[in-house]
Amino acid sequence: MNTAPIYEVFSSVQGEATRVGERHLFVRLAGCDLECAFCDTPASRRIPVQASLLLPDGAEEVPNPLARATLFRWVARLDEAAGPHHAVAITGGEPLLHVEFLRPLAESWRACGLPVLLETGGHRPAELECMLDVVDVVMTDIKIASAAGFATEFEDASRSLRLAAKKECAVKVVVSARTTTGEIGCVAELVAHEARDAPLILQPVTGARFEPPSGDHLLALQRAAMAIHRPTRVIPQAHRALHVR
Repeated sequence: MNTAPIYEVFSSVQGEATRVGERHLFVRLAGCDLECAFCDTPASRRIPVQASLLLPDGAEEVPNPLARATLFRWVARLDEAAGPHHAVAITGGEPLLHVEFLRPLAESWRACGLPVLLETGGHRPAELECMLDVVDVVMTDIKIASAAGFATEFEDASRSLRLAAKKECAVKVVVSARTTTGEIGCVAELVAHEARDAPLILQPVTGARFEPPSGDHLLALQRAAMAIHRPTRVIPQAHRALHVR
């Protein structure tokens, strides 16, 4: 597959999980097979008419879908204009809908000295396995009903975690005021079993229909998770506090 729908390509600070604060070059693919209630980029679920490259001196747009060669040139231009970058962050949408398109690009970016970080919903283990040897970092989610509106299928989550654990990885779970310690305990048990060295990141929900947890509630959730999986951290979306995209 030589083309794929791209939502945007931009340079910014990584605002989530264990690489928070690093300068990343984001490649956001369009299209998603989930409808998470907490999604902070719902527009990327749909395929826009134009793909956008956000350069320091303005935006450039071309019709979707984008050719692989064009995206490679875009990344090179943005890295030169806004770099240096710690990594290329492949995000979405759900990027694992486009594995055949992404594999050659990831190989090329790594060959150019740019590590590749993959952000995925954690529900497509077969596609994750296909990408595993061409990425450096995997940031995978576990969806829970109290924040996403549904829960990740257990088998999909288990397989995804086992694969992600072969790389540098972190596991993110978005939590809300409705999230219970029992719910988080189940997540912690799964992570402890399948990816015991991976940090579990509790991320308070923002900008969604569910309310975020209070400070005391968040601490109680972390305490419950740490009783099972000690490397549990609370990390909010830092880019929102920094007022960057």
